[in-house]
Amino acid sequence: MKHAVKCIPVLLWVMTIAACGGGKQSAVEGKLVDWNGKSVAGVKITAAQVQPIKGYEQFEAETGSDGAFRIRGLFPSSQYVLKPWSDKWTCDTGVRLDSAPQGETAVLPSPMVIAQAYSKTNGSVVINLDTGETRFTTAPDGIISDSETGLEWVVGPDRDTDYGQAEQWVSACAVAGGGWRMPTRQELASLYQKGVGERNMDPAFRTTGMWVWAEPHDSSSAWLFNFRHGFEGWRFLDDPDYNRVFAVRSDSQRWRQACSLLQTCIGRRGGAGDACIGTHPHGFI
Repeated sequence: MKHAVKCIPVLLWVMTIAACGGGKQSAVEGKLVDWNGKSVAGVKITAAQVQPIKGYEQFEAETGSDGAFRIRGLFPSSQYVLKPWSDKWTCDTGVRLDSAPQGETAVLPSPMVIAQAYSKTNGSVVINLDTGETRFTTAPDGIISDSETGLEWVVGPDRDTDYGQAEQWVSACAVAGGGWRMPTRQELASLYQKGVGERNMDPAFRTTGMWVWAEPHDSSSAWLFNFRHGFEGWRFLDDPDYNRVFAVRSDSQRWRQACSLLQTCIGRRGGAGDACIGTHPHGFI
């Protein structure tokens, strides 16, 4: 009888914990894909409780090879926000949901989609979530390479520039052997990425301007691209206000210049061109 009396407080304690939520759990399942619908593996998915309850504030799981994940331990019938997390990039993807009743599993009706991700290193747009590779890379000499178009860019002086000054700067640009030219409207438009950086362009392009000069419009004006609103327009050649200049060349131009350099070296060294062999971004010469 004494033993039974001693057990009563213990039973009351267990019942109290259960009534307060102790032992209550539910789960959620889903899938993570990228902008092309490709499964994203090896990414942490966090589930953060909107109104935190001690012991149930946050849980996490890692996506499998098929992008699928299952997060256990959630407080039943409570609001959570699911977000992907990576040590290489960040994104704005998030899903708010009500967790399932106790002992049940909620299944997301559609995959979580990462529409766009940004490098934690430099803020550039990521094109490969597995490796963290970005579309734009900046070399020590300031050349910005675009892996999508194959173009190379150099950003001009960050000051108001009229068209004559823009042309003069581009023709004098000798970075990495020269060969630079004024860009076309279409080439500038390829840099426009709505919502990216401060001016709808990759952070690699460091400028405070909104308009960038392109090809001539007529004898007294030239085309520009407006990165604030994403459209093209024209201005008179002597108008410098808020206008900037970028220089561009194709990656093949660097290749041809490297080959030319090699031929020069071979000629100077009587055929011993090995000492002049350099590395091209896409292979060796």
